[in-house]
Amino acid sequence: MTPFEKAQVLLDRSMRDCVDESDLDVIIAWPEHELSVLFAVSDQVRQASFSKSVDPCSLLNIKSGGCSEDCAFCSQSGHNSAHVTVSDLASAQDIIAASRAACEKGLTFCVVSSGRKLDREEIGKVADALLKCDGELHASLGILTEDEFKLLKDAGVVCYNHNLETSRRYYPFIVTTHEYEDRVATVLAAKKAELKVCCGGVFGIGETWEDRKSLCLELKRLDVDTIPINFFNPIPGTRVKPPRETPLEFLKIVAMFRIMHPGKTIKVCGGREVNLGAAQSLIFSAGANGYVSGGYLTTRGDGVASDDAMLRALGLVRKHSLTRGTL
Repeated sequence: MTPFEKAQVLLDRSMRDCVDESDLDVIIAWPEHELSVLFAVSDQVRQASFSKSVDPCSLLNIKSGGCSEDCAFCSQSGHNSAHVTVSDLASAQDIIAASRAACEKGLTFCVVSSGRKLDREEIGKVADALLKCDGELHASLGILTEDEFKLLKDAGVVCYNHNLETSRRYYPFIVTTHEYEDRVATVLAAKKAELKVCCGGVFGIGETWEDRKSLCLELKRLDVDTIPINFFNPIPGTRVKPPRETPLEFLKIVAMFRIMHPGKTIKVCGGREVNLGAAQSLIFSAGANGYVSGGYLTTRGDGVASDDAMLRALGLVRKHSLTRGTL
């Protein structure tokens, strides 16, 4: 089959949401010099579900560094020697102020904490602060229980982030202080609490294409709502070698996840500026319909104004965060 014939098959199968493992193998084998044909598929699939709408969000790191978990790629892990700011739980005033700033920019607001999880008292403090926030609220606070998820939901949180990071096979090579099943169980618990789930991974940490395929299929099985795609940003002191992937290989990952998950939000998050550079705008052709804007947990981004300029140049329209009463 020619590349155009293969593309037509993938487009048809993605539009019918029946992409399987063999289709992912076709994508994996797709030559880099013919990626424009593959991106034509992923772009059409994106447009079919989201038209010109793009869904950015903003993050607030409410408890930074000193994490007990040993994720090899993470600068906040106490097992690594990266130099990051270690801070206690943010005050309610700081959380409310950051949420208002995000809401004024029309961005979804997500609170994120380091560590295996916040303790019950800390979760209560965060929930109390979120009750005073406006706009669409998301959270990522670690491995929580059913009643802790209820606290967040009652505070107005509509979506919970908890990444699987990579495949089951590769996971023990990057994390040993908690199990892959702990992460899966947290995703299922959030779904049981009737929260939307944001769950994805980080790429460029030494994983293979088979690992990427495995994660893609796992997220399909879990039926998550949003898939964040992070590209490893090598902070000195972490225990993972810098990525060897080209920008086009990273973009091919985005295309694979879009084609497999036609109706889901695909967000390109950490590391996009560092790893994609001038090719950043191609994330939308590759199938993304969202991104993190304004900075990440321990690193800076290009900024909201720069991201907005990129969207205007592409004729895309930024979705604005809804107020609490209209969610």
